[in-house]
Amino acid sequence: MNLAAQRMVFIHCSLLNLNRIFTRSIMSSLVVFFGILHGCSVLPNFSPTPPPPPSNFSDEEVTNYAQTVLKIEDQRQIAYEEIEAIINDRPPEIACDQPESIKQLPNNAQEIAVEFCNQSKKIAQDSGLSSNQFNAITENAQKDATLKKRIQNAMIRIRKP
Repeated sequence: MNLAAQRMVFIHCSLLNLNRIFTRSIMSSLVVFFGILHGCSVLPNFSPTPPPPPSNFSDEEVTNYAQTVLKIEDQRQIAYEEIEAIINDRPPEIACDQPESIKQLPNNAQEIAVEFCNQSKKIAQDSGLSSNQFNAITENAQKDATLKKRIQNAMIRIRKP
């Protein structure tokens, strides 16, 4: 897994371009989500069996996964805005799996970041997918452009009014 996929990056979005915001939101959701799962794994010890191939993920599983990622993204945006208000600047790069990245924040901002990481882990655990399914989708989405596109399309369908 490359370093960019492991890190949760807080991305500041401009309110002037809604289409750009939505695209950034979807992409950052995937990056953030992969980073969270790397650091706050739903299942700390991976199963000895390899994850199923991407073709084995049903549309329901992909949709459920996409809903989970979007719920985490909603929480990320809230945390980002709260931290930004505290430090009066764009938050630095923060990764749930790297405590030193959180320690660089003021105490009240650290609490927000830690709460976000904990909420994200709980959302992933409560997704309705088993830990094995969830981790398998995450791992396969990093390698399989088709699965990644299915997840992105599911996110778009979910966000459409």
